[in-house]
Amino acid sequence: MTAEQAFRAISSVAGRQRGLVTAAQLDRLGVDPADREELIRRGGLTELDWGVFEIYNSPTEPRYAFPYAAWLALRPATYVWERAGAGGDLTADAVISHESAARAWGLGAPSPGRATFIAPEPLTAPRGIRVVAGTPRPDEVTVHQGLPVTIAHRTILDLVQDHTDHLELRGIISDAVRLDLVDLGELHSDLSPLADRFHFPATGPEFAGWFLPHLDDAALSPRNKRALTALLAPAAGMAGDTGGAAGSATSRADATPTTGATGEAGGTGTGENAAGDGRHRLGSAG
Repeated sequence: MTAEQAFRAISSVAGRQRGLVTAAQLDRLGVDPADREELIRRGGLTELDWGVFEIYNSPTEPRYAFPYAAWLALRPATYVWERAGAGGDLTADAVISHESAARAWGLGAPSPGRATFIAPEPLTAPRGIRVVAGTPRPDEVTVHQGLPVTIAHRTILDLVQDHTDHLELRGIISDAVRLDLVDLGELHSDLSPLADRFHFPATGPEFAGWFLPHLDDAALSPRNKRALTALLAPAAGMAGDTGGAAGSATSRADATPTTGATGEAGGTGTGENAAGDGRHRLGSAG
């Protein structure tokens, strides 16, 4: 097989995998290491991640190419159309979750680290990939940029139960509410039972002050504007003559978490158990 023939064969596969192909898939195609190295030398292939390559002129931007490469690496010898979850089907064998899902949705500024997936059965995790055991409900998974990913509501529940720093959570939750990727009322209802265990306030004004201190309600969707008003109702009543909504905003700003606040007192580790009972009513977004 010449390098040109190899590239045509690779393109036929990569074209169905968002411009990516694994080393194991190259072996299945009969592309030997010498041809692979020649294509790399010519710029036809670029090693994007350990054992995953991107073809020249790939249509996938880096923000999505790297999690897609990690998803392929979980079953490197299997073509994407042979896998459960081909094209982002909701019966996926592994779903992007936790901080990786937050990055995919553009929420906050999650700490850089491993790609994280939820999978219903054990999978061998390559270097730089974490697999958490769990089975999200169908309404907790959607398709985003061709990949199965937990919806923002489930993502936040998972991050809270993974002991994510509260300042990091504040940015993620604020963005999710602002972008209308979550229903704030439902999110508060599902987070409240976790408050004591993960050390954040559960009641409305204090919850808003902890996680949403600088959220501009003028930019919110009607449902989240109503939900924020309901959360702040006791604080607004106490504000009285001190400025109404402005007073509520001040009370929120006074309650923000300090750097290093996490889900357990004194703890900064990561849990390996995914959230199992989060509710959500939002469909596909993005």
